[in-house]
Amino acid sequence: MSMVGAGIAMLVIVRIVLSYYEADLPPVTAFTNYAPPQLTRVLDRNGRLLHEAFQERRTVVPMDQVPRHLVLAVLAAEDADFYRHSGLDYAGIMRAMFRDLTSGRAMQGASTITQQIVKNVLLSPERTLTRKFKELILARRIEQDIEDKDQILHVYLNHIYFGHGRYGVQEAARYFFGKDVSELNLAESSLIAGLPQSPNRLSPINHPEAAKQRQRYVLGQLLAKRKQYWPDLTAEEIEAALNTEVELADHSGVESGAPEVVASAQSELKGALQRYAKNHVPADAQDDAVRSAIKTGGFTIQTTLDMDLQQLARQALLDGLKELDARQGLVGPLKVPRGRRARKPLPQYKSLRSGRTYDVVVTGTDDDKGLIELDIGGHRAIAKLKEVSRFNPKGLSASQFAPRGARARAMVDRVGSGDTPSTARLALGPQGAVIAIEPRTREVLALVGGDVASYGFNRATQAIRQPGSSFKPLVYAVALNTRRYTPATLVLDAPEVFDEWKPDNFQDQHYAGDVRLREGLARSINLVAVRVIKDITPQAVVDFARGIGISTELDPSLALSLGASGVRPIELVNGYATFAAGGTYADYQVVKDIKASRRTVDSMLAVGNRQQPSERTAASAAGSHIPMPLEPHAGPRQVLDKGVAYLVTSMLQSVVQRGTAQRAHRALSGRPAAGKTGTSNQARDAWFVGYTQELVVGVWVGYDDHRPLGRGEGGSSSALPIWIDIINGYLKDQPAKDFIPPPSIEQARIDPATGKLAYAHQTDAIVEMFLEGTVPADVASPPDVVDSSHFLMGIP
Repeated sequence: MSMVGAGIAMLVIVRIVLSYYEADLPPVTAFTNYAPPQLTRVLDRNGRLLHEAFQERRTVVPMDQVPRHLVLAVLAAEDADFYRHSGLDYAGIMRAMFRDLTSGRAMQGASTITQQIVKNVLLSPERTLTRKFKELILARRIEQDIEDKDQILHVYLNHIYFGHGRYGVQEAARYFFGKDVSELNLAESSLIAGLPQSPNRLSPINHPEAAKQRQRYVLGQLLAKRKQYWPDLTAEEIEAALNTEVELADHSGVESGAPEVVASAQSELKGALQRYAKNHVPADAQDDAVRSAIKTGGFTIQTTLDMDLQQLARQALLDGLKELDARQGLVGPLKVPRGRRARKPLPQYKSLRSGRTYDVVVTGTDDDKGLIELDIGGHRAIAKLKEVSRFNPKGLSASQFAPRGARARAMVDRVGSGDTPSTARLALGPQGAVIAIEPRTREVLALVGGDVASYGFNRATQAIRQPGSSFKPLVYAVALNTRRYTPATLVLDAPEVFDEWKPDNFQDQHYAGDVRLREGLARSINLVAVRVIKDITPQAVVDFARGIGISTELDPSLALSLGASGVRPIELVNGYATFAAGGTYADYQVVKDIKASRRTVDSMLAVGNRQQPSERTAASAAGSHIPMPLEPHAGPRQVLDKGVAYLVTSMLQSVVQRGTAQRAHRALSGRPAAGKTGTSNQARDAWFVGYTQELVVGVWVGYDDHRPLGRGEGGSSSALPIWIDIINGYLKDQPAKDFIPPPSIEQARIDPATGKLAYAHQTDAIVEMFLEGTVPADVASPPDVVDSSHFLMGIP
């Protein structure tokens, strides 16, 4: 039989075989409605990557964002005839079939780009004759159904695997070169184009020489076929790419130290999807639509975080806690108890709670993984050695640091279920939280929930702790707002029993008698705050606290003036931001923007079967990303007179200049700053919340199980140094800015002893600030003048 006859016979056989397999093929809608899993990215305010979440690391980009030289490089490497054939390379198929049918093996080679993407999107990668026949049929069918072959190339460029867990040209460009695909040059494009043949073997990171050889092959193909296929690409351009040394992106860094913000972003994403579904999807399909969208991915979440400040805050907290550890002698390894203590059984628990601290015993370790196995009242838990590295300065292994039988305290991060153990963190020393907020916008620039960057209990947003004296500014704000009090008002500092409660002044029992309100706050005199809240009523303070965002339960008693009711750190810090913003309250913000890929939105709508073709067109026309509705926040509102807010700030400046936070005044070299220390009973909580014109920062330090911090600890010694390090680090290159009084503020010279207007020529008079119309009317009396003639006359 002649070669022509054999060829005809083979084509007849192929036609018969293809007809047999046509009956059981998947629909091509998965191709025409291409919506693959995509990457969700969480970014800081400057676009720096914080986190990636994905099933497949992919970001779909439209063809108009793919540079033409990358398209040509891919065609040169994979399928130069792509725009000329109808999906199949018949000559190649004939050669492959002659070779492989006789051997009974799957056909090798002869795959066009259309066939490759059919295999990856519609079929499986298994190497069987059945799969190959189906691939041929579907490739031909797709080519017949579409109007523009760029649709096929679009799917290929976004779907194909490039190694290192990256799918599609956008993620390949980001990973290998740290740039968007649209920014690639020809040298970079040709390197990427060569990878799909064997992503692992040709990796430019793991196998640079092999990758270079493959790149040269691709460029060689471009040069050899230039005149036939792409004459507008010049030989000079290709030669220049051959001589260009590509520079790979640096992958030495690790994921950002902002899991607290990432967790907030993920929560906000779910809420945004639920709000979107509520408006666009039938009620009975909304949950499915949200789950589908989360699974599909393709979101870009921009947060308010400043990653540089976040890292600065985390390091400052860690350094401050280490100094506290040294003062209190807190260091590992753990010890196995002896004698009576060893025989004392630990309590058993029916269930565990996230955020709760328990007594634990070490039951085992894994040195290779750095894990410590714990028993918590009959429940298994796992703790990571690296999370207590500050107590392990010698770098001991898990078994050396935590011998079997050792006892400690541990906080549960996540409660396990079934055979999955709980995750916990050994509570070997105090912990802390830092929140930094830009006062005008209320954007959270730093959110640190502990000394180690890890997911789990976030003390900055979830802990409820007693603020101590850091709550007093709220009391004084309400008092000033009544206009019956001014910074010069005298309040008695003397012992008194209030409804069987006898409050004391912090650390000493010295009482100063009549004290001006400013001095009462600067020196954090408890009895002054108690008398003020008694006069203005605790309920008025509770109402004001609610108005500036404090949502925890507040006991409307006199003890509230001393911070006896718990607050969440982030809410107290945002309350201080109200003072810094001139009495304007707004909700704090962690997420600035969420955008979904239009394909994710189309898929979400399709779940509810409500999207009409016209809506799909509108969605596609809106661009490659569609904004998601963020949680609605109440607009900024004036909750405190601007003048009152300024007076509170001015009084808090006195705290820094000559009160309990003088250390900050010295450390900041006189930079204007306002703030307040706070220490709860027995120093179980230590605080400093303060601000400059640019930034409000709050620091909390304490044990998770509310143990006392130890002798000599408190707001000024435990929390304030951390605040100083953050402010100095953040503002080191910025000029100092003073707080500007509003027009409603008046100044007057007063007598510091009486708070009245100074008498003429009084040498010790001071300048005080007042709301317009509240300047004292009375003038202080000068000291009595003794007539010297009395002594001459013998009159005493």
